[in-house]
Amino acid sequence: MSFNHFEGINEKPDRSFCDFLMLFQRRSLINTMKKELFIAVLILNIICVNTTLAQLSLNTVSASIGTIRTLFPDYSFYQNYQYSVYPEVQIGGNFLIPSLRWIACWGYWMDGVEKALPVADHVTYSYSSHIVGARFNFLPAKLLPHWPLLIGVFTGVAHHFISGKYVGGFGYDGKLGQNITDDATTIEIGLNANVQVLGPVAVRGEVQQFFPLGNEEFDQLQKNRRAYKVGLAFTF
Repeated sequence: MSFNHFEGINEKPDRSFCDFLMLFQRRSLINTMKKELFIAVLILNIICVNTTLAQLSLNTVSASIGTIRTLFPDYSFYQNYQYSVYPEVQIGGNFLIPSLRWIACWGYWMDGVEKALPVADHVTYSYSSHIVGARFNFLPAKLLPHWPLLIGVFTGVAHHFISGKYVGGFGYDGKLGQNITDDATTIEIGLNANVQVLGPVAVRGEVQQFFPLGNEEFDQLQKNRRAYKVGLAFTF
């Protein structure tokens, strides 16, 4: 017994069946082409990513110290706490082209309030914050040989992890305050400059300005905030 359904049959297969076979073969061919195209695109993406990563580098570490505007508004009883010492650490390297660099940074500040301020019906908090940021730093002197200034321009995003520690005082309702935590995200722009002093070591100066992304009152406290820093950068 034969298992060939067409054996001994002189008729040609039904046309619709032939169309089905052709359609099936065409879809198989299309699927094969799609798979090959997908694989080709995947390989191309891997090559592009590897090429991009090959153009990234980590070659600079820096540490700086300076001052930063705290969250307190411009009231006289806050005047001794409106600026805080601000240390910051950065790592960075080239990004695709010599005139563009990437920077990741971490900084910390605390306002130094240790006792309740002499204000009636007012709860006193001591604020502190970790600031984690990512920036792109453009160096015109690397792109334009005759550029007269050794100043870079940077922009990026910073996230502020803010803590408020209850220090003392009573609110309008006569209740004590409680420790609080909050966070805010800002855009930052600024200027920096490096001056080589000894081999791979350079003195770095920076000034940066924060701009709030949110519309809440707490976010708007970031509007008037600047940081000024000076430190050492080591390139390897």
